Amino acid sequence: MAQTLLRKVITLQRRKKLIPEHASVLVAFSGGIDSVALVLALLELKDFFKLKRVALAHINHGIRAQSDRDEDFAVEFARRKRLEIFVERFHVKKMAEEEGENLEALAREVRYKALRSIKQKEGFDIIATAHHLNDLVETVILWLVRGAGLEGLTGFDEKTEDIVRPLYLVTKEEIKDFVISRGEAWVEDATNYDINYARNRIRHRVLPELKKINASLEDSVLRLRDILKKEGEFINEQALKALKECTQGQALRRDVLTSLHPALQRRVIYLWLGIRDLRKIDQVLSLAKKGGIMELGDGKRLKAEGDYLYLQRQEG
Repeated sequence: MAQTLLRKVITLQRRKKLIPEHASVLVAFSGGIDSVALVLALLELKDFFKLKRVALAHINHGIRAQSDRDEDFAVEFARRKRLEIFVERFHVKKMAEEEGENLEALAREVRYKALRSIKQKEGFDIIATAHHLNDLVETVILWLVRGAGLEGLTGFDEKTEDIVRPLYLVTKEEIKDFVISRGEAWVEDATNYDINYARNRIRHRVLPELKKINASLEDSVLRLRDILKKEGEFINEQALKALKECTQGQALRRDVLTSLHPALQRRVIYLWLGIRDLRKIDQVLSLAKKGGIMELGDGKRLKAEGDYLYLQRQEG
């Protein structure tokens, strides 16, 4: 099974051309087993990818007691593999308290901002992250529970702008087998077992039960995603045309919007506002029909008055 990971990475590259030839790749490296597997795979397949440069970026969020241990591991791993490593340190917990932000969301925002800053400053072409098939399954289930439309249920893509995910087709079990077969160590993040986090409850309690029903759950979710993706692309084409018909300046015409098929109404709102939460989308559509004001957060509100649905940005 250890070689399965490499075969799947090669298959994905041939299908999607995630990494261009002669690319300089910056790997988001936490020191966990997933990122260790990603680096090992890229090094073993360096000739296949025709990579020009591979380097690591370790973002120390300063959240956990083990943060410095993880940084030390990352630096030592890079030294052993003779790779460049760029380390950025933050005090995200303090930042979240001061700004009143969600800790997980802020950590993610800080991480990607730092990665892109390193990429631009040091001249890399793309950023590679170690997201894998189990991450995709967890994301789909999380969005299902929250109440999402097609956009949420398709999870995330193999590539998003300058972010590539070479392990996209690889399961967690295959990652573990691969790293162990190479005799490599990794660091464990204790918070991955904290079931106070919704994703961890899905990982440790929900998925094991679902896999008792279907041992090939990951492959089934991947097939479902591909089906939903293709159907979503068709609906998206129709919704883009509908959005154009609805749009008047910075507003939407309420009569045109509410005359559309419900599936197109929802997709138009998603395209206009970028909202994935199906319940919130339905609230917007109700507003468009009845009139009134709706707070969206982040200093934005919607106002349905007269013939139009307006998006307003509040001052201050």
